[in-house]
Amino acid sequence: MPEIEIKNEIPLTYAEVAEKLKIVKKNRGDGEQGFRAKKAEEFLEIFGKEDLKKVEEKKQKLMALNIQRLKDSQIVNLINIAPTDEDSIKFILANDNITLKQEDIKKLVDCLK
Repeated sequence: MPEIEIKNEIPLTYAEVAEKLKIVKKNRGDGEQGFRAKKAEEFLEIFGKEDLKKVEEKKQKLMALNIQRLKDSQIVNLINIAPTDEDSIKFILANDNITLKQEDIKKLVDCLK
């Protein structure tokens, strides 16, 4: 099996992944998908129901906050999970050992609503 070289990684929201899967399915021609693509599509039918435009707007709003310690992958996690309160945001970011100011957390909650 050939060695795979990853050139870059870009975190994607569930809506973005669903859009990419649609393109792959369309380009494939026969409409058949592989096992992983089918499983991903099943998962996204349950969890990735948000509109791509709304997701992109949220992403832009979160990036516009300019919270220094927040990375793209964490922004994508927040959008995918869609927490509605401050404690949920703290819990999600605790996995990455990030602590934010209370005012920054309030800004995140406002943007995600």
